[in-house]
Amino acid sequence: MQIDSIVSSIGIISEKLFKSIEGQAYDILDNIILIGPDILKNEPLNKIFYPDKINFIIVIANAFIFFYAIYYSLNRIVSMYNGGNVESVYNFILKLTIISLLVNNSYYLCEEILSFNEIVNQTIDKSLSDIIKKDINFKNLKEEVISLKAAVKSEFISLESIIKNTLSFFSISLLITFSIRYVTVILLIIISPFAIICLTSNLTRGIFKGWGKMLFINIIFQLFIKLLLVIPLLYSNKDNTIYKIILLGTMYMIYRLNNFIRDIMNQIQVPNLK
Repeated sequence: MQIDSIVSSIGIISEKLFKSIEGQAYDILDNIILIGPDILKNEPLNKIFYPDKINFIIVIANAFIFFYAIYYSLNRIVSMYNGGNVESVYNFILKLTIISLLVNNSYYLCEEILSFNEIVNQTIDKSLSDIIKKDINFKNLKEEVISLKAAVKSEFISLESIIKNTLSFFSISLLITFSIRYVTVILLIIISPFAIICLTSNLTRGIFKGWGKMLFINIIFQLFIKLLLVIPLLYSNKDNTIYKIILLGTMYMIYRLNNFIRDIMNQIQVPNLK
């Protein structure tokens, strides 16, 4: 009797948890999955990147460029006496001019990157939506998960109930993962001027490569998510066990997607910037 009571309590808690998730988590996931140029116009970035006001991050970045120019000048003077090998003045001026332009337009470059990424994702999303005749989003995936509700009410200990409760767990995990990704993109945009400054020296160019790779991974993330969401949404027979396994596998793949993309990127050799 006591075991039945525990099982019943777990079932009630699980049901309440799922109801909370299906009303909020999936809808929030749809709002933060696509990171486009509008992120620059929303808080907190609109407090930093504001065309009519001074951007203190750009001011600080320009100060670093100025200090680097002073360092090069002093190093050039010293090399006249000790015969040290120093970069030519022409190369230095050309490099510093290009980097200064990139730094002062870094947020514009980020906006264009996000705009291009948005166009690519919308094009692929439209093509896939035409195939399955429905929007590819977590809202429709939520409807697929809700279809398992009848099986859960009939008995708690069953394959269907285990799958559904596992999906509830993945929904919470995805919300946390996507939130981290969203904040990561915001941080990468904020520090973009300093990442570009790292191109001035061979010692710091690896930082720029790491910044670029991280930004690329986080913005291409949404493309892979759309491709994964298509798989369960293509199914018409939702009563067989294979469909439930596909649904569970899709959620797990989305949960592990960040590591999957990172593993692929680690196999790509980025050429050295000279």
